[in-house]
Amino acid sequence: MHQAKKEAEWQAKKDAYHKSKLGQAIKAQRAKQYDQTERDPESVAFYHSKQWQAVRDYVYARDLATCQVCGNVVQDRKIVDHIICRRLCSSKQALDSGNLWTLCYKCHFRKTKLEQLIADKPNGDTILKHLNKQWWTKVLKEKKEDKQNG
Repeated sequence: MHQAKKEAEWQAKKDAYHKSKLGQAIKAQRAKQYDQTERDPESVAFYHSKQWQAVRDYVYARDLATCQVCGNVVQDRKIVDHIICRRLCSSKQALDSGNLWTLCYKCHFRKTKLEQLIADKPNGDTILKHLNKQWWTKVLKEKKEDKQNG
């Protein structure tokens, strides 16, 4: 009981920091640094395009700012994810709202890690091209439950 209270207090403090101007400024600086040092120029151009921003905003609103896997409300940033990852889909499919969904940070992180594991397997990219929203939802929910129970 004491531990749960401390955890709740810590989470509230962390949430307040993330919403503060300093927290927002640090997050923006990290995103800018990631774009400059780690992301390829083609991706930077795509994710900063007006077309992407319009589709992203549409999907975020369509999904009611709610993670499509766990149901949590996504407040801190708009994480709109490609079901079939962007590097494997056509430019038309990259902007197709049917290939996009809103995810919370934790579900997006899990999906990205799983994508990396699958991509490293023989024929991994072929497998990734055929995984649909239903499959990802099932697997990500199972991973979340495993983490909670384990």
